Amino acid sequence: MNRLLLIWSIALSANAFSQGVQLELDSIDRSVPSSNLGGQTWRGPSWVNTTFNDSVATMYPNVLAYPPRPDIWDWQNGWFYSQEFLDTCCIDSISLNWGLANAEVIDITPEVFQLALDQIGAEGLYCLNMISSSMSRQLADLSSAKDNGVKLERIRLGDEMGKAGNEHSINHFPTAEDYAATCDAYVDSIRQILPDTKIAVSAGNFGASNPRAQHWNDALYAMNNKADAFRWSAFFYLGDSDTLFSTKQLLAYAFDQIPRYEQVREFQDTTANLQDYELWVGYGITDNTSDKRFANRWSLALMFSASHHMFLSNDLVEDISMFNVGGIFENWDALDTQNGFRKRATGIFASIWNKAQLGKNRATKIETPLGLVDSVTYYNNNGVARSVEYPKLFGWKFENDSTSESSIVLTNISSDTLEVSVDGLISGNVSWEKWQSDSLFDVIDADNYIHLLTDTGLANILLLPYSINVATSISAPSCAADFNSDGIVSVPDLLQSLSEFGCSSACETDLNLDGYVSIDDFLQVLGEYGTICE
Repeated sequence: MNRLLLIWSIALSANAFSQGVQLELDSIDRSVPSSNLGGQTWRGPSWVNTTFNDSVATMYPNVLAYPPRPDIWDWQNGWFYSQEFLDTCCIDSISLNWGLANAEVIDITPEVFQLALDQIGAEGLYCLNMISSSMSRQLADLSSAKDNGVKLERIRLGDEMGKAGNEHSINHFPTAEDYAATCDAYVDSIRQILPDTKIAVSAGNFGASNPRAQHWNDALYAMNNKADAFRWSAFFYLGDSDTLFSTKQLLAYAFDQIPRYEQVREFQDTTANLQDYELWVGYGITDNTSDKRFANRWSLALMFSASHHMFLSNDLVEDISMFNVGGIFENWDALDTQNGFRKRATGIFASIWNKAQLGKNRATKIETPLGLVDSVTYYNNNGVARSVEYPKLFGWKFENDSTSESSIVLTNISSDTLEVSVDGLISGNVSWEKWQSDSLFDVIDADNYIHLLTDTGLANILLLPYSINVATSISAPSCAADFNSDGIVSVPDLLQSLSEFGCSSACETDLNLDGYVSIDDFLQVLGEYGTICE
């Protein structure tokens, strides 16, 4: 065994004697959902700006949505319909609000959006206009976009059609059956143009207070031309009454809310009629408090992590969409378009989580030891208490079962520093990125607010309070055999070997010392750039 492999062997042997909490894999094993970011970018640079597109790419989305406000969008012109048109096009006139009417016009046609997708390396999700456009015009728009090179990988019908209070959709589709019949015709026609495109329909039952949508899903199940996916819009609103939450109540919020949503909307993965459909989830956590005390905080990033964990626990969820890339809603923006595309809480979280699962196709849940399960109490509107159990530590392993590349994400939402061992979860030379903040509730408004700590190893790993931690396995490259008996290798030979394993130029810069590199220098560089040189 040469010296490099011997060093790795010794390191792995030492890590086998673990201390602290020994983590194990759960039996839940599933595909990795696509990482989606809403494309509501009609203010600010939007998709016409290549620097903006590069910033979006640093959040590693698989899918990006088009357009903003599909119910009033003109695909041909890449902008909102004029007020004059909206006064005459519909059953009921639609009024542009002040922001929409006075926004600077940006040319964001599907063709322009496709150029942005190509730059970012993402698929497009196209939301059709079923309110102010017509089926014939939208089908013509799709055909034109296809002929002009737009790939049209995914299509979504009827954003929030099932929701109470949307008078425009109610007037167009008074019942769930009206909506389903229109979707049926759309799906049939779309598949004649785009036979391989996945199509989702807005779905989800509401309670008895909304008779129009009480049995919304049943109408969609009865369609002759079945959709591929049901779209679930999950909106969570934090109001002034929630400012009384303890930190435990806030960070455990998803463990209370999401199972209740799944049950009411009939999106549980055990629902019999749902088994032939994918679930595409779009969600946001909106701060409606008078002092905006939850918006753009590290606590919000931790709440996103808990929400993703819960959505992943639903085996039918195959796409998780977050709002919003940037430009409209302060609560949902991933990027601050006014300050050099600085990441806000949504963007920081997306860049951590999406990077960990990038290039992976299998996800396995990590068991939470019983000693790390806690409970928290919430109260119904009538004052009745409900106790909810939640994990203080939770996580997933992501793996590419062809290349054996793997990573794990562990989120600690407790006030304790936890010591864990992961040698049963991941192997090889493991590097860690540990993300945490000075404060759960200070506004993220400076580059040094979020801290990144690095670590290596499999045992005795410390997870700080309120932290998101990513471990990445680094396999020994084939260049190991090229080290000579003196423990050195020429840099060109080493770089050639590393390039076969996708090593980036960042490593090349640090390794290009004086023509040769020692094993010790090589290991040091791998430790510093573990998540880059995989």
